[in-house]
Amino acid sequence: MKEFNLELPQNELVLEEAYLARVIGYIQEEILRNTQKKRQVYDEIIEYRKGQLDEYRSDEDKQIDYFDHERYVQEESFKSVEKRLTELTELAGTPYFGKVLFREKGAEEEGIYIGKYGLVDEESYDPLIIDWRAPIASLFYKGSLGRDKYQAPLGDVEVDITKRRQFLIRDAELHGVFDTESDVRDEILLEVLSSNVGKKLKDIIMTIQEEQDKIIRDRREGVVVVNGVAGSGKTSIALHRTAYLLYNHRKLLENKVLILGPNNMFMDYIAQVLPSLGEGGVHNNTFKDLALSLLNYHGPIFMGEDYTEALISGDEELMEDTRKKRSAAFQEALEQQVDITERTYFEFREIRFQEVVLMDAEEMERILLRDFKHMPFFKRAERLKRMLAKRLKDARDVKRLAIDKKYEELRKKMKASGEDTSEWRNMRRTDIRRLMAQVSLARDTFREFAQGDYFNAYVPFKTFDFLTEADIAPMLYLKHRLHGVKLPFTVQHLVLDEAQEYSLLHFKALKEITGCTSMTIVGDVNQMILAGESPMKDLSSVFDQVRPYHLTRSYRSTFEIMDFANRFLKENKIVPLVRNGKPVTEHLEVDLDAAVDLIAQTVENYRRDNLDTVGILTRDMETTRQLHRLLRKKINVKLIDSEDALLKGDLYIMPAYFAKGLEFDGVIMAEKASGDAEESLIHYIMATRALHELTRITFRDLHFY
Repeated sequence: MKEFNLELPQNELVLEEAYLARVIGYIQEEILRNTQKKRQVYDEIIEYRKGQLDEYRSDEDKQIDYFDHERYVQEESFKSVEKRLTELTELAGTPYFGKVLFREKGAEEEGIYIGKYGLVDEESYDPLIIDWRAPIASLFYKGSLGRDKYQAPLGDVEVDITKRRQFLIRDAELHGVFDTESDVRDEILLEVLSSNVGKKLKDIIMTIQEEQDKIIRDRREGVVVVNGVAGSGKTSIALHRTAYLLYNHRKLLENKVLILGPNNMFMDYIAQVLPSLGEGGVHNNTFKDLALSLLNYHGPIFMGEDYTEALISGDEELMEDTRKKRSAAFQEALEQQVDITERTYFEFREIRFQEVVLMDAEEMERILLRDFKHMPFFKRAERLKRMLAKRLKDARDVKRLAIDKKYEELRKKMKASGEDTSEWRNMRRTDIRRLMAQVSLARDTFREFAQGDYFNAYVPFKTFDFLTEADIAPMLYLKHRLHGVKLPFTVQHLVLDEAQEYSLLHFKALKEITGCTSMTIVGDVNQMILAGESPMKDLSSVFDQVRPYHLTRSYRSTFEIMDFANRFLKENKIVPLVRNGKPVTEHLEVDLDAAVDLIAQTVENYRRDNLDTVGILTRDMETTRQLHRLLRKKINVKLIDSEDALLKGDLYIMPAYFAKGLEFDGVIMAEKASGDAEESLIHYIMATRALHELTRITFRDLHFY
């Protein structure tokens, strides 16, 4: 680790070191107390279990009830203790990273220390560490000293920020301390950003910038939309915002947050961030997997890497179809189809049972088109069917009473005249059977109001003989409008990552299905696989209370890498952080054998530079697979040829579209040389995956392989 000067007067440095020692000592005591508490709870459960087994030995049902209860007790008791032990163990190495001194109006100056988790002295009730998610902790992330405010439960509190101090604490030792008047000091930011990325995305609480913190702490209500360049921290912002909202709205949001990412590999990559921030119980999925489960469609769909490959290879028909189904015009056409279905699917007519009018045409039209407009169409039809069934039952009961009355009077007359009443019974039975047969026939006419088929309604919108990935969102929206789609869990906050690829119908379907009015949507319109206008830029036609943010500063890569990546952008250029590194190396139009040797040598060079993770990125799957066949003779590289693959190991080769959202310490852009002068946004995606070093190698065609 780089050593830093401790930029404090000696007397203040002594005080800070003493406070650190006090906090570390208290944390160690808390670890011991919680360890003993865990052991005590465990022993109590064991003793209780023994007693209950003896008591219920002869009653199996009670044993089952007991074990269900016991499992709950064990989970709840251990969950809180183990969670706290995990937090304390992490705090023992790095208890805090910041301090802010401030003065409220008419009060003395006070200071708070900011860390990943909060810590309170149980005897004095003094807050030793404030959780970074607490409202008052926002003072640490403010841009400058002076007058400011933070949100408290009873309203805003105005303060005067007098000092902001940052610490580098590793293994319970103070390595650096700085006073700063604005954002995170470059020394600390560079220390964190210069480290290797690792195999999973990490939290950024030490280096959250003011523009990022503003988004993270934005209010829960409404839709936050972040369009940010590569490396601006979009995914980290979304996940830290989720942790912040869970901390401050626990009762409302616990187990009610849904995060949707582009593929399962990406979801695995980000999986450790929320647990590392002390949060769990969040639902994770991809839009495709979620949609297909809700559609309950098991037929063939052209999607995933095959679909993406066809787009980047220039399949004109598929590109045109995809653009069409992302458009506002297509959404309007689908809405018109819903309207046509509602008006023409059933014939509005009078429905009778014998001479009784159960429902006239006007009432049927009113029920299906107006009274229950808030319900999906075929749900309205089910409601109408139940209404008809109830009215039919009432009419049947009236008819049955009339039959009973008629034959009761006949029975009395026959009895008075001394006639045989057995014939009366036969006649009554015949009339009742005839009535029930007519009721059954009437019920059969109601069957037309059973559920229809959303797929048949979508058939006119199919471009090909098969479905494609572009059909999934429209079909889901259509099914919801016609049938209703229900999630198996409640969603109070929805997070959408890599949302630049979403169409209007993606957003509209998710809004309708979740019923969610609180969302965080992040993406980079520069990283669209199919270039065009992303609906993410303006979602005011879909959502109320849209609050857009645009991030142009990148914190991921060196200045040299970002400058290289900017070559591939016509607008929305990246503003790089001033972190210098090695120049980007290019080897253009070399022979294939030489290219393979260069790739292997570059990997070896990266290893010598202590880069942990390396990504070899290509333009398409064909190049990926063929290069892998050649490279595996020289280096041990993992082939990523499926969006469900897991990132195991530290050297990968994959198409660039799989790498969106991922980071590597070093990247090798490996691609076939092209005579096309127009640089592709695929190159932008490739280049911006690299943190520290980037090499570009182009080679002649692979066709003979």
